[in-house]
Amino acid sequence: MIKSIQSLALAALMGASAMMPAMADTQRIQQVLSQMAPGAPAADIQPSVIPGLYEVTLGVTVFYMTADGEHLFNGNLINLEQGANLTEKRLQQARLEALNDIDPASMIVFKAKGDTKRQITVFTDIDCPFCKRFHNQVGQLNEAGIEVRYLAFPRSGPSTPSFTKMESVWCSANPVKAMDDAKNGMDPETKRCDNPVMSHFQAAQFFNVSGTPTMIIDDGQMVPGFVPAEDLIPALLEN
Repeated sequence: MIKSIQSLALAALMGASAMMPAMADTQRIQQVLSQMAPGAPAADIQPSVIPGLYEVTLGVTVFYMTADGEHLFNGNLINLEQGANLTEKRLQQARLEALNDIDPASMIVFKAKGDTKRQITVFTDIDCPFCKRFHNQVGQLNEAGIEVRYLAFPRSGPSTPSFTKMESVWCSANPVKAMDDAKNGMDPETKRCDNPVMSHFQAAQFFNVSGTPTMIIDDGQMVPGFVPAEDLIPALLEN
């Protein structure tokens, strides 16, 4: 009995000893990051599949640092045997976590017909020609069982006509109709209310969105630019 207890204690001690270097590494890396970007939130630091190399996630940005905190590289880590992009896999998780922090009630939603098979969240600008082309096929997407959720990203920024138009759409008594009308070239009636356009604009910056439309698929993939429905629907439903 005593030997069993001693064995358990020894195993626990060995396990703790094995954890100490990893803990020291993550603390060292966090200290380096704090020096590089004072005031930035704490990073999520995890061992990568490569010994001595750590995966660092800050928001929806993923990069890698050596255990000594002296080397950093930004790029995709690929498992050649599996053909898997490990960096993109982590980015997809990070995007979904960040997307879950956005209140769905703040989005303008075009619901799927019947059962919802897939869901896409789209950063849109009502003055963007390709956003209008995308919106013209939302009906096809809905018929195929794909829900479309809109977030506002007026690329011209705050205090611009596009920004004001988007606020008016979100403040409309019927935002879905107002979005339809705006995407069909009708300027919305100017309205004011508490609205999420600024928070959506900031979210777009957080997600590193640079243009519209930009889609975030329900598995965390981010797809910039316009994709025709005849390509998008099978890509979503066959995966």
